[in-house]
Amino acid sequence: MLRILRTWGLMIAFLTGGLLPGLHVLSFLIPFGVATMLTITFLGLDTRQMRPQWRHGAILAGNVLLGLGPWALLRALGYPDLAEAAFYAGMAGEAASAPVIVHMLGGKTEFACTGLVLNSLTSALSFCVFIPLLIGTRTGDVPLGTLFADVTQQVFGMLLFPCILAFLLRRVYPESRNWSKKLKDVSFTIWMVCMVIVAAAAVYRVQSGSSGWHEICPTAATMGLLCLCGFCLGRLIGGRRLGMECGQCLGQKNATVGIYLAMNYSAPLVFLGPSLYLFFHHIYSTWQMVQHGRRKKAQRQARAGI
Repeated sequence: MLRILRTWGLMIAFLTGGLLPGLHVLSFLIPFGVATMLTITFLGLDTRQMRPQWRHGAILAGNVLLGLGPWALLRALGYPDLAEAAFYAGMAGEAASAPVIVHMLGGKTEFACTGLVLNSLTSALSFCVFIPLLIGTRTGDVPLGTLFADVTQQVFGMLLFPCILAFLLRRVYPESRNWSKKLKDVSFTIWMVCMVIVAAAAVYRVQSGSSGWHEICPTAATMGLLCLCGFCLGRLIGGRRLGMECGQCLGQKNATVGIYLAMNYSAPLVFLGPSLYLFFHHIYSTWQMVQHGRRKKAQRQARAGI
């Protein structure tokens, strides 16, 4: 039952949130949920096996490209809201659940964990720099310095603070390194709750807004294409040896951070971009897990001579 829930959990969460849009009032819990998940993940990292490779640098560059490239193109074409939606989705760092997915797919978890640390820090700094510069004009007469400080505070609480907290806990109480494995189901439950709230907020904002399918469909198509580009670029960077791992590091994004920042700094429906990206990247990850399960089943049957 738990295996089924882990595989199809995203679909269940999105369906629940879609049917209960009133849960959008719990959106303030999202940053706390993300910070808790990251803290649990960072506690269990084996730093001795976490050696940055040149591929990690390529992933970081690809992440910035996925954020700025679509933003510049769509702005030039005259779609500022869609450009900002692509920016928040593309610039988001690696998802906290990516190393878990890599482990479930039989990949190199340490590589994904190293990418998580580096990508989270780089993404945090990128958001702090580029939101005031690129999106700041949408905030009216707010001074650039004030906006930079506000974004830094938001991002620090969601991404950098968990890293520092986990480091301190490991130093003060070394046994806390084992909490990551013990609390993996807790982390998964928190992730599911966040997805329910995200889906509820998306449905609520669409219902309460004046936008129709003629605006939602282009956003969905853009996010689907951006998601595909992220996974394909990652697989290209990883090659045959680390294609799946790099694909997850670059394609599976912590879009919850992008959603939260878009809600605070952009037009009402801009947050729908990273919300839809979240949906697409989990569809892809779910498909990979289903395919991996089928391959494992076929291998067991082959060994049994069936």
